[in-house]
Amino acid sequence: MIKKILFCLLIILSSFRLHAQKRMTTVGFQVKPIFPLSFVNTGSQTVIQNNVHFDLTLNSGFSGGMMIRRPFTDLLAFEAGINYVKRKYDLKIKDGNFNDESQFRIIGYEIPVSLLVYIQLGEKFFMNASMGYSLDMFASDVTSHDLYYIQYSSRKSLFQSAVLANIGWEYRTEKSGYFYLGGSYHRPFSSIYSTRIKYTGNGKSEDTNTFLFGNYLTLDLRYFFYEDPKNKNKMPGDSE
Repeated sequence: MIKKILFCLLIILSSFRLHAQKRMTTVGFQVKPIFPLSFVNTGSQTVIQNNVHFDLTLNSGFSGGMMIRRPFTDLLAFEAGINYVKRKYDLKIKDGNFNDESQFRIIGYEIPVSLLVYIQLGEKFFMNASMGYSLDMFASDVTSHDLYYIQYSSRKSLFQSAVLANIGWEYRTEKSGYFYLGGSYHRPFSSIYSTRIKYTGNGKSEDTNTFLFGNYLTLDLRYFFYEDPKNKNKMPGDSE
């Protein structure tokens, strides 16, 4: 799978070199707070076993990193980057009058690749929409525990795949760069972790399993540095 992705990237980048020599590659960075919303399948996951309720919920998170953008027509561009991602989960256990709650986090990294479409709304305002693919990597298994339970989440594999969707708006200046505000949806093709919870309390001993799917919605804040084509093509010592 990874070899196929790299081969496709080489073909895409080669075509950019042939057809987009007059367009500039732009480098930027992004910050993306993560928000859980049930209607996009990022809400809580509940398992009920012998009247014991186990709730796993994506509480919040953060994604951030750098990216590059390479236009190859006036309407289309290629984007790629690398991101650090932290997901925070809440674990709640309810058994009659007994309630317990804790948090754990999952750390990962992403290499997103997207095709971006521009819609110009004004002289400096643009609306963008993109679809793409992400190669996700998860750092390790995670565990948490208390007096009455042990939670252990094991990653399904080191590398996994996800689909990306994004929409946003940007304001472009020739001196200060590009400012972008938008939102993204990240959906892995399968569950990312398998979670096992062992609970002993109220005279019960329960052992249950569930899955973490890893979907999330973000608010995207991006900044791209402006590259002047005239300065980019100048050689040292050239005069104005």
